[in-house]
Amino acid sequence: MRQRKINLLMVLCSLVGGGIGYAVGEILLANFSGEWPTWLLMGLYFGQYAFFVGLMCLVAEMVSPRLNGQGWKQRYVGASWKMLVPSTFLMIGVVAMLLQFAYGATFQTTSGSDNIVMLLDTSGSMKRSDPNNQLFPAAGDMVQKMEQGTNVAVISFNDRSEVVQPLIQLDSQTVKDEVVQKLLQQAGTSGGTNIEEALRTALEHLQTSQKWNHSTIVLMSDGYSRVDLESALAPFKQANIVIHTVGMSAVDAEGTNLLKQISANTGGSYFDVEHADQITGVFGQIIELTRQERTLVSDRSDATESSALYASLRVLSMVIIGTLMGLALGLIFDNRHLAKSFIVGGAISGLLAGLVLESGFSSGDWPEMLLRLLATLLMAVVVALFTLLIPVAVNQGSSSFQARLSRSKALPVRSGDAGKQNSKRFDL
Repeated sequence: MRQRKINLLMVLCSLVGGGIGYAVGEILLANFSGEWPTWLLMGLYFGQYAFFVGLMCLVAEMVSPRLNGQGWKQRYVGASWKMLVPSTFLMIGVVAMLLQFAYGATFQTTSGSDNIVMLLDTSGSMKRSDPNNQLFPAAGDMVQKMEQGTNVAVISFNDRSEVVQPLIQLDSQTVKDEVVQKLLQQAGTSGGTNIEEALRTALEHLQTSQKWNHSTIVLMSDGYSRVDLESALAPFKQANIVIHTVGMSAVDAEGTNLLKQISANTGGSYFDVEHADQITGVFGQIIELTRQERTLVSDRSDATESSALYASLRVLSMVIIGTLMGLALGLIFDNRHLAKSFIVGGAISGLLAGLVLESGFSSGDWPEMLLRLLATLLMAVVVALFTLLIPVAVNQGSSSFQARLSRSKALPVRSGDAGKQNSKRFDL
């Protein structure tokens, strides 16, 4: 016999659990993105999310056991609590880590690699702040650390700007070595400081690239110049070009404040250097920031932005996570009939969530946080609704393995029926 069942309280509680999981996930992303490995972050994101959904569904069925029945509530709810963490947080967390490994890997060569433009101050004041001429060797180390396929350009500036290295793709170690050699041959410092001219030159040079809006600028200066920030930074903000700035606070306080404003207005970071020998380390930190790490729940802003492969991989990953959420609920309630319904619902919910994320990120019309909220709530509510859409086979009594095992042990064994009793146990 098959029946369509629904526990409206479970649907509501699942929605609440999804909301809690979303909130905790956003806290994880806000505080640990860039600090923790992405595979660990995504494992925790989906593991805790599945835990809260499973927890709230379990609480709902305990309060109103409409799906598993009073027999489950009276005898097997303890086993359900024991299965909660292993089947949600652990199982789904580990699988999410593996899926993030796959999604974060590079499977194809893409055109239009990200651009990094280095703006290096060669004004006369650098003789005092960088007496050993460590700036260009540090820039060379930065080039060596860049990922293969990155486009790099180097512009020096004092009163006026000069393109030292036009935009070039670092497609081999030979090219990297050639760029570094050119940097090491640069002349000494002289003249004043014109940061606005340097930014203008960088923008004009980037516009020669087909994907110039996928760029990062690294501006290093120890001085100050007058800059109309609103007009100078408007094109960078419109094109989502990030400007990281490096300044020497011990030299010029006004210059430091200017660099902080430039980075803050373009979504970049400001790095303070007290001594010139720290420049190499700071440039290394900036390289880590420029490396785009794809996550299952964020926009692809690197060269894979329009990749059908990564779009399919994200959606497939969400389908797998949704399916496992359905399996987890089946394990928690120890009911193979409910498990079938939850698994199908989980797969559909994962598909819908994946499509919401991928289409929303591709259009660019929705904030990332809102898209994640829609996806997580959709997964939570759809998986709980599918017991209404898919008929569930109903046994007379409990459908759990433990229940049937208990009944078999409780049967009295008569001496003449020993063989029959053994046969029944093997049939379980």
